[in-house]
Amino acid sequence: MKPNAPNTFLFGIALCLASPWYVEEVNLLDTPDSSSKELHIYVNFTRGHEFILHDGRLCKCYDTVDKVWQHLNFFQHQCFLHCRVPRIKLIYGNVVLVSVSWARIGSGFTILFEAFCITLIQSEMQVSEVSALLGITAPRIWRIFDYWLSQATADEDLSEVSHLGIDETSSKKGHKYVTVFVDMDNRNVIDVYACKDSNTITNFVEYLESRGGDRNRIENVCINMSPAFISGTLF
Repeated sequence: MKPNAPNTFLFGIALCLASPWYVEEVNLLDTPDSSSKELHIYVNFTRGHEFILHDGRLCKCYDTVDKVWQHLNFFQHQCFLHCRVPRIKLIYGNVVLVSVSWARIGSGFTILFEAFCITLIQSEMQVSEVSALLGITAPRIWRIFDYWLSQATADEDLSEVSHLGIDETSSKKGHKYVTVFVDMDNRNVIDVYACKDSNTITNFVEYLESRGGDRNRIENVCINMSPAFISGTLF
């Protein structure tokens, strides 16, 4: 596909791009082993555009950095977004990267791609299965999951937790367990740890109090008769 072809406008609509961003070029290329195709979409910004800083000031582009993100497949083809992301020079002289609407800073994936990963995990698909389906490694999927989980729980308020449920469950074959902490009043899972010793409860109490909770507010704890749980709940 040639640069500035009419269909670049349609790809811009599909990506929900708004000024100053636009699709400059679209290429459908063979993969290195020629077994399939990859769609490469090149996004650019309007020359001379002034970007709004956090303090409301307008600033023109200082220079650019080439970035690539994996996007959701277009039809059966893997899709990658390319962009010369502007950097702007702040008043104190330091240079910062402009945030783009389609991806978070530091990620190699678009927001929609990451949302699809989370949706698959929420549907109880194993991470190994998600990895095979999307063609990316499991550690990269775990990093996506950990980031959005931390964002979801960053403002969690546990100040009203007073009835706590603690139980262990198998996470995989063999003696592999996770410990689950539940707010028994709201029936919400508060936290999960990949172990089941008394230190797990110590770590949970630290987490509880970092979210506004208070160990002295806990009136009842429902546990099994595990010695580790019994010793750990003696706050």
